[in-house]
Amino acid sequence: MKTHTLKRLLITLLAMIMLGETMTPVASKKVEAASERWGVFIGTHVRSLDKIKPYNYIVIDAQNYSKKEIKRLKTGGRKVYSYLSIGTIEKYRSYYKKFKKYGLKKYNNWNSERWVDVRKKPWQNYIVKKLVPRLKKKGIDGLWIDNTDVYYEYHKKKVFNSLVSMLRKIHKKKIPIIINGGDVFVDKLIKKNKQYIIDGIMQEEVLTLIKDYDKGVFTRQGQEDYNYFTSYIQRCKAKGIKVSLLEYTKDPAMRQEIIDYCKKNGYSYYICNNVMLK
Repeated sequence: MKTHTLKRLLITLLAMIMLGETMTPVASKKVEAASERWGVFIGTHVRSLDKIKPYNYIVIDAQNYSKKEIKRLKTGGRKVYSYLSIGTIEKYRSYYKKFKKYGLKKYNNWNSERWVDVRKKPWQNYIVKKLVPRLKKKGIDGLWIDNTDVYYEYHKKKVFNSLVSMLRKIHKKKIPIIINGGDVFVDKLIKKNKQYIIDGIMQEEVLTLIKDYDKGVFTRQGQEDYNYFTSYIQRCKAKGIKVSLLEYTKDPAMRQEIIDYCKKNGYSYYICNNVMLK
């Protein structure tokens, strides 16, 4: 999920002014991105170990897996993270009817989702006290948290604080957290010195861009957004936050460019040729 260019530029300028010291790496959190080979499979049900063989970290939608299946996916020491959206409510979830009253506007490009009012205590409690423990019992190694971009869509202090409250409680359960996207939210975490509640970020579309969601057409990211995102992920890395890229391309040359860029900067990555992350 990306923000509007003007707001991004303003946020970047503010961050550079307020966080100038962050370009010095933090020694207390060693970044070992080079050894992390990520695979993201939230749009499919992984049954074959051959499919995930190249990866030592994978993301699945663990709500759709049994404890036994997850144990099998962890064969060979592989770490399994579960997708979890805390900023949207999805129509296909078993708990949709219970929380649809908290739904807000539709999520662009995804008709089955709506942004959710994260300020509502019943929603927060369900995520932290019910859903996360269920996923932990299945044997997951961490959470891949999506749609903290709700803070960009509804840029209010209470929205930010509600997200922080949920993540802090999850952090206390000693469950590693990777934030997918959420650049405006994560920048605010850094500004408030609260980045300790997350372990890493996975930023989509830094070098590439989804041009057409329906047809799966990809292109190179525009210069302004590229500049914004590269500056943002550098700030994250400087604060000891592990950085991974999620890119979309079918072009071998672009794929190699992504690999070279990540190796040069110490980022891990996953390159997909399908919007549905299969």
